Amino acid sequence: MDTKKALNIVAGQCSKKECCSTDVEAKLRRWELSDEDVAEIMAFLVKHHFLDDARFAEAYARDKFRFNRWGKLKIAQMLRRKQMPDSIIKQALAVLPEEDTDATCLALLRQKNKSIKDEDPYKRKAKLIRFALSRGFDYETVSRCMEKERF
Repeated sequence: MDTKKALNIVAGQCSKKECCSTDVEAKLRRWELSDEDVAEIMAFLVKHHFLDDARFAEAYARDKFRFNRWGKLKIAQMLRRKQMPDSIIKQALAVLPEEDTDATCLALLRQKNKSIKDEDPYKRKAKLIRFALSRGFDYETVSRCMEKERF
């Protein structure tokens, strides 16, 4: 594939949705473009604001928190997988509303509690804690929500 065609395709994709630079770079390398062409395309995309890792990280964090109901720990882990710097991750997590974290965790725990068949209160509580931790909520938030609801 030639450089101009690759640039047009990637710019079109970046204009439709937020993309991170590592994903775009990996896509360009899969198309077997030379390193110089990849660098040139990446520089163009950044210069013309098609790519912005900070903007991507904020949108990613907001969407995963709101729609997938993930906690901050899981969002940070997934952003690290996308090779985002810690400064950008911290900035993206700061965008999330702190007061909604407890409400989201509590709603997830209530929903999960309905589906647990175990009658033993200790096993039930352990399952709920494991579930909330796997969703990326920190232990302090989980324990605070568990105390509020008295599962």
